[in-house]
Amino acid sequence: MILHQPGACSALIDAGPLGSGHRVTAGVKKLGVDVLDMVIISHPHLDHFGGLFDLLPRIQTKFLYDNGRENPAWEYFDDYRALRTGQPYQVLAQGDRLSCGDIQIDVLHPPSSSELGAGLNDNSLVFLISFGDFRMLHMGDLAGRAAEGFITAHPDLSANVVKIAHHGAADAASESLLAGVSPAYGVISTASTNRIGSPADSVLARLKRLEIAFFRTDLDGDIEIRVSQKDYRIRSSSTR
Repeated sequence: MILHQPGACSALIDAGPLGSGHRVTAGVKKLGVDVLDMVIISHPHLDHFGGLFDLLPRIQTKFLYDNGRENPAWEYFDDYRALRTGQPYQVLAQGDRLSCGDIQIDVLHPPSSSELGAGLNDNSLVFLISFGDFRMLHMGDLAGRAAEGFITAHPDLSANVVKIAHHGAADAASESLLAGVSPAYGVISTASTNRIGSPADSVLARLKRLEIAFFRTDLDGDIEIRVSQKDYRIRSSSTR
C-alpha cells in the first residue's frame, strides 16, 4: 500500500511478492515519487518483503521499518536482512507513532513483549492510519486467535476502511472484529491464484452480511482512496 500526500509524504506499507516488485516500483514512480520517506514491512514473509528487491535499487528510501522478527526458514530472508541493515532501520511495536506529512501511523500490534516463538502472522504489525477525519485499519496478516485477542484489547477501535488481514483467508476478518470496527469498506489484497485459497467464501459472506462494501485486487485491480481533511472517495481501476 502506498501512502502519498503530494509535497509532504510518500510511504509504502509492504512491497508484495518477488514477482510483483516491478509493479510496486511502477506505482510509486507513477506518483512522481523518487524518494520514499519510509517503507514498512509488516512481517518477514516473502510475499510482503519480496518486492523490495526490485524497489530499493530504483527508489531511494529514507527509512525502513519492520517488526524485528527473524524468518531464517524462508528463502531470501538473508537477502532481506542484508537490505535492511544497509540503510537506516528501526523496529516498530505497539505504542509507536510515525508521522509522514499530515498522515499519522499508529502501531497497535504487536506488543514489544510478544514471545519470539509466536507465529510470524501472529506478530504482524497492525496500523491505524489517520488523515483528518479518515481512519484506515491495516491488519497486515494478523488473523485467527491472535486477531481475536487484538480486538478484545481494542474494544473502542473504529475505522472507515479495513485492509482485511491475511489476504482474506478463512482465518481473517472475524465477525467480532468487523462488527467492532464497523468499517464502511473492506479491501482485500490477493492474487487470482494463491496457495491459501483467498479470499475465502466465508469472509466474503461475512462482509456481505454485515453490509460492508469490499474491493479485491484480484478482480478490481488497483484500489485508490482519495482523502481530504473531511471526506474520502474509494475506487478501483476495474469497471466490473
